Amino acid sequence: MDVDIIENKRLEEIAQIYNGLRITRHQNNKDAHIQKVLKKINNNENILQTEQITLSKGIDEKFYSKKDDIIIQHTSQINTINIINEDNIIIPANYVIIRTKKQYNPHYIKYIMTSKQFKKVERKLIEGTKLQFIKIPDIKKMKIKIPSPEKQDKIVQVMKLIDKKNKLEEKKMKTNKKIQDVILTEQLGEEYVQQ
Repeated sequence: MDVDIIENKRLEEIAQIYNGLRITRHQNNKDAHIQKVLKKINNNENILQTEQITLSKGIDEKFYSKKDDIIIQHTSQINTINIINEDNIIIPANYVIIRTKKQYNPHYIKYIMTSKQFKKVERKLIEGTKLQFIKIPDIKKMKIKIPSPEKQDKIVQVMKLIDKKNKLEEKKMKTNKKIQDVILTEQLGEEYVQQ
C-alpha cells in the first residue's frame, strides 16, 4: 500500500529566505560595471522587466537570480509572488528571495504561497499595519504541508493546466468583447453614442 506521507515544515526548513540587494550601496563605485537588475514583474504574465545599472563588482552571489527562485514583491499593496525564469539578474531590496532546496518543487511552494489559505495566515501576520508587507522572520516561521516530491509534481501539473485554461478563458472573454464592439459598430455606425 502506497501511503503518501505529508509533513508540516517551516518555510525556513525548505528554502533560503532573504531580502534582495540594497542597490544604492553598490552604485557610484570605481570598480563598477553594468549589470541587469530586476525592475518589475508583470504579475499576470510573469514577464520580467529589467534595467541596466552600473554597480560595483563583488556582489554576493545570493542576490543574483537562479531559475525557479520564488520572489515576493513586498512593497506593493498586495504582496505579489512570482517565479523567476532567468539566471543572473540582481534582485533588489523591495523583493524577498525564496530559494528552495533541491528536493522541493518551487512551483508547488509558489502555488501554496498564492493560495487562499496562505493569504489568510499572511493577513493575520500583517494585521494592524499601514504598509501591507510580511516580514522575513514571519515568512520563515510559516508552516506548510509538504507531500512527497512525486505528489508535489502531480499537484503542480494540475495547477499549471488550470492556469493555462484560465488564460484561454481570459483570451476568449476579451475576444468576445471585441466581437460585441464590432457588431455594434457594423449595425449602428462608428458614432453610435453621442453627446
